[in-house]
Amino acid sequence: MSCTRRAAVALALLFAPLALHAQAKLSCKVQPTTLAEAQNCWRPLLVFSPTDHNPQLLAQEHILDQDADDMMDRFVLLVPVVPNAKATPTPLDSPWTIMPQSQMDRIRAQFHIPNNQFQVVLLDEMGKPLFHSDHPVTTSYLKAVIHNLPHRKIEKYRRGAN
Repeated sequence: MSCTRRAAVALALLFAPLALHAQAKLSCKVQPTTLAEAQNCWRPLLVFSPTDHNPQLLAQEHILDQDADDMMDRFVLLVPVVPNAKATPTPLDSPWTIMPQSQMDRIRAQFHIPNNQFQVVLLDEMGKPLFHSDHPVTTSYLKAVIHNLPHRKIEKYRRGAN
């Protein structure tokens, strides 16, 4: 093995632990269909909305899209929770998932949010609520909350992280 190749292997082994924290695990689904599947992979941003075209829901999607790279770096996953989802719009760039209606109903019951109420809830990687808001949340607020999480202290050192 050449000296250059040995050096490259040594560097790869040295930085392997950082790379493991730099991305979601291979076992993570890109679009989970339950909160359990999102655990240890994503920070779900649950957006409870009375309808799938509610102006506040659309505003929240727009806010996330404006800062999509930072939201991806922080593993924020938009999860709209709407009754009778027919044509729920999705962001253009931010990570998102549309869960089955049965899961949306289960999430709404779990967090005790009435069908006619708008509410935003950010969950940490383990599914614990970090905050509730009755209006769309700015990405600067999301970043500030996430910045103080223990896992974020490791994530922010990965290559290209914001």
